[in-house]
Amino acid sequence: MSPNRWDDALLNEMRGHGDPPADAIVAEIIGRDGIARVDQLLDSLIRNDDVVPAEMPARVRDYLYQSGTLPTWADPAQIALGERFFNLHWPLVVTLLFCASLPNAYSAWRGAQVLWLTKRLTGRVHRRIFETAQFILYAMAPDGLAPEGRGIRAAQKVRLMHAAMRHYILHKPEWRAEWNMEWGVPINQEDLAGTLMTFSIQILVGMKRFRIPMEPAHEEAYLHAWKVIGHIMGVRPELLPVDVDDAFHLATTIFNRQKGPSEAGRGLTTALLEFMEQQTPGRLFDGFPATIMRHAIDDDVADMLGVPPANWTVVLLRVELGLARLAQRLFDRPGRASWLLERFSEGLVQELVTLERGGNRTLFHIPTGLRAPV
Repeated sequence: MSPNRWDDALLNEMRGHGDPPADAIVAEIIGRDGIARVDQLLDSLIRNDDVVPAEMPARVRDYLYQSGTLPTWADPAQIALGERFFNLHWPLVVTLLFCASLPNAYSAWRGAQVLWLTKRLTGRVHRRIFETAQFILYAMAPDGLAPEGRGIRAAQKVRLMHAAMRHYILHKPEWRAEWNMEWGVPINQEDLAGTLMTFSIQILVGMKRFRIPMEPAHEEAYLHAWKVIGHIMGVRPELLPVDVDDAFHLATTIFNRQKGPSEAGRGLTTALLEFMEQQTPGRLFDGFPATIMRHAIDDDVADMLGVPPANWTVVLLRVELGLARLAQRLFDRPGRASWLLERFSEGLVQELVTLERGGNRTLFHIPTGLRAPV
């Protein structure tokens, strides 16, 4: 493994930087039309499935078109391979987002304050979980990063929402009163890079914990696609890792720097588990979300976040893991311990797509081109 090149000096500096291009757009709209206009635009971006909603101001439409260009280093072949890898595993990736990526993000006690503040002032924590899962599907679906692709637009919308939240916290009195600038600029560059790692490296780590066979080339391609998404989302070039080893070092460094107990982390984790239990299919899997989460993240992190102990379903999981290890020893090939997890993941996705967001429109949409989850 390559040496770790990430240090505190760089990451401390990055906590003081937001996203100037997106921040300037939000500031311009507020200066001209007031903060209520930003609320309207964000609601339109969230609810409208068009590439660029027609009611967007010309300045916003121009920004969306101009910032949707892929970086010169983007490799179409690598992106396509990363998308194929995602297509093969996407229901599992959704589960690992809920049970590995988000809990590890919540353990970053400074960064979690933004999500907790948003929950307390808007009460939309479950909606945010849905939106995060939907963003990942749009970003990694086939052709999501093609010109005018839904993945590009999804990343741009998230970037503008981040800028709006940053402005709210720094300027709205009821939000500003809750923020401690010792935590850094809200949704700063270190937090953005850490989030990007939870969507990429943490998924790969979770798959390895469940003994899902992966080719190194697929891991690198998956990371490459997420680096492109990170570029579109405004992550600074110096915070984009070179390869999987480098990304693992970055993820580990940020995690070790930011890990800590907080009311925000525990509250968000409780809400996440409640959400998963509500969407868990049938009764067989009652309590299984906590069991998966306990296996997908470190025990000390699970304890810190208040994850309940694994229930009896851990026995089934351990049996599958044991059989996979045995198969690898006997047949000298990677064993799969994923049947139980895959059945749960497919059932979870089916539950998500049955929910509606008003007007009989599905809240969770599976993009065309992704394989059926059953």
